[in-house]
Parts: sequence; structure tokens; C-alpha cells
Amino acid sequence: MFKFLLVLLLLLPLFSFSQLAMIELEEREVPEPGPDMAVVNWNRSQPDYEKLPGEAKQLLYWTNYARNNPQKFWDSAITPILAIFPTLNRPEAISLKADLWKCGSLPMFTLNDILVGTAQSHASDIGGKHAPLGHNSTNGTDFGSRMKKAGIKNCANENISLSGQTVLLSTILLFLDIGLPGLGHRKALLDPGLREIGVGSAVYGVDQYFLVQDLACLQK
Repeated sequence: MFKFLLVLLLLLPLFSFSQLAMIELEEREVPEPGPDMAVVNWNRSQPDYEKLPGEAKQLLYWTNYARNNPQKFWDSAITPILAIFPTLNRPEAISLKADLWKCGSLPMFTLNDILVGTAQSHASDIGGKHAPLGHNSTNGTDFGSRMKKAGIKNCANENISLSGQTVLLSTILLFLDIGLPGLGHRKALLDPGLREIGVGSAVYGVDQYFLVQDLACLQK
């Protein structure tokens, strides 16, 4: 049995809040659709792409795969997962399909070198020290302070996920937002106003990865 821990923290100009959920799934083979070359080429065109660890590249790929063609993401990626893990067939899946159909194609995220740095730094800090999962650094620095120090002024949020299977499955669980009434992960990932991203990943314990998404509106 693998546990997936999903945590969202939103930092807006006037307030912040966090949401957390834990999902347990049996270990099963997870099918993946064939590559979408439009997404592959877009990601590779980003100046900071080659700096990313392998799992972070996958996180960026599946996030932009979903943004570029939400209906294809549902049909080719989510539907097979729901068949393999029937416990995920909950009301959140029904509402996700409706949201993906409604939102239409969204701009794919562009890599922001500052956010790449903040996301990977946090992943390395927590993962490298096997520290308790959260948005605070091991030295106690909170998310808002990290963003402010990096020069991200507003409209920022951070998703973190601990996964023991595939990055695709972790990404789908972020979109499903099972057990989170506010659907905060999904809203952030489908928000057309959020256009820039940094992704990071680090090994966490045995056969697990700590994944980080730092998202922001256009900063320039």
C-alpha cells in the first residue's frame, strides 16, 4: 500500500491558507499515454528545462499536458487510472471531468528561473533531510518569506506531493483533490491567471519522491 500526501498552500496578497489530504492506493501498474510532442517541444524550449531532475521534468510534462488539452488528459490519462483504481471514482472525479470540459485549452506554464530555484531548493531541503512534510524550510522559514526573499511579489502558491508510484498518478491526484472541499490544487492548476511555474523533486525515504510546484502569475 502506497500513501500519497497532497498539500496545497495559497499565498495571495491579503491572506494564505493550506489544505492537506492523504490517499492510500495499492501498488499497481500505471499506464501512460504516448507522448504529446507539442508539450514535449514546449517544455524543451524553456531555458531552465535541462536543469530539472527527471521527476520534476515529468511533473512539468503532465501539468502542461493537462493544461494544453484538458479533454485529452481526461480520456487518455485519467480514465485508465479510474479503471485501475476504482476507489478514485468519487464525486471529485465527476466534477473534474466537468471542469476539464468547461475550461478548454489553457496556456501552458512557462518556467520561471526564480521559481525553479525555490521549488528545487525546497524539495532538496525537505527530501534530503527527510524532514516533516510542509511548506516551511527546515530552518523555519515559511513559504511567504521564501517567495518574498526570492522576489516573487504576489499571486503565488505552492503544491507539494509525496508519491510512491508514478509522477502521472501524483499529478492526477492533485487534479482530483479527493477529500478537499475547496478543490484548491485543481483550481490552481486550471487557473488561466497562473502562467509561470517552478518544479522540483527529491528522493524521500525509500521509493518515494517529494514533488514541489511553485506557481505564480506573470512576474514581468
